[in-house]
Amino acid sequence: MSSWLFIVSILSGLLSYSAFNVGFALEKKAVKKLKPEEQKRIVSMMKQLLRNKTWLIGFFLTVLSIVLYFVALIWAPLSAIAPLSGFGLVILITYAHIDLQESFNYKEIIGIILVIVGVSISSYFTSLNTEPLTWNDWNILAHSYSGLILILSSIALCIILPFIFFFKLKKHTTYSFAFVAGVAAGIQAIVVKGITIWFSSTESNPAIYVLILYIAGFLLTSLGSTGGLQLAFRKGKVTNVMALYNGFITIIPILFGGLVLFEWQSLSVLNQAILGIAISIALIGIIILSLEHRHQSLDNSR
Repeated sequence: MSSWLFIVSILSGLLSYSAFNVGFALEKKAVKKLKPEEQKRIVSMMKQLLRNKTWLIGFFLTVLSIVLYFVALIWAPLSAIAPLSGFGLVILITYAHIDLQESFNYKEIIGIILVIVGVSISSYFTSLNTEPLTWNDWNILAHSYSGLILILSSIALCIILPFIFFFKLKKHTTYSFAFVAGVAAGIQAIVVKGITIWFSSTESNPAIYVLILYIAGFLLTSLGSTGGLQLAFRKGKVTNVMALYNGFITIIPILFGGLVLFEWQSLSVLNQAILGIAISIALIGIIILSLEHRHQSLDNSR
């Protein structure tokens, strides 16, 4: 794989997560301006939003992010693109500070630094893996028992979490939708990777029905991810929602890429250890940003 193609993928991933996070922030901003009675009626709410320039710009950015995400996964492994979600969260928090007047303090600066350092190091070490997957490789690894177990357990988590939040933490039910959206988006990243490998395959005539199933999976996960976020945004703070979302969209593809697709297998043991530490640093940064905004949200509500 050309280093330039890898750089194009990384840049596309950074732009994708940035556009996605800012796009949903703009949609949240538009929803907040609606009257309470309009927010309660979904049809009425959508009619108002479709005439709202802020919401339409946000929607355009989220659609653009999907296109950029496909480009990102063409020439880069899942475990290289997934940590970039932290960079999108950094862009979101910066935007929220400037436009939404949400607070910004030294703990968040620490979180931002950890995310940037972790993303930078992980991007470098994943670029050392120059062996792209073929369709035969994907067909064997992604559809293996370990791959199915990870996907099915993620789906089970997606189904169970809302019930736990609803019955035990009703006042935080809003954030259960963020969990659902994140899990759906994490699975979607895996599906998108499969689609890009199918199209880039040089092998003769891979089964078309597999592509159809993958596209159906992409549409279903898109519905779960987008719908979950929109429901979470009705009452949840944008940075809280997106922090939870980014946590799942990061960890699920990383686990799938590392454990199922063996994307780190060609790296030395030392490089694997450094890569694991770098990804952990990025995840810690995401957690710090999430917890800090959660505490501030609770303080502001008192």
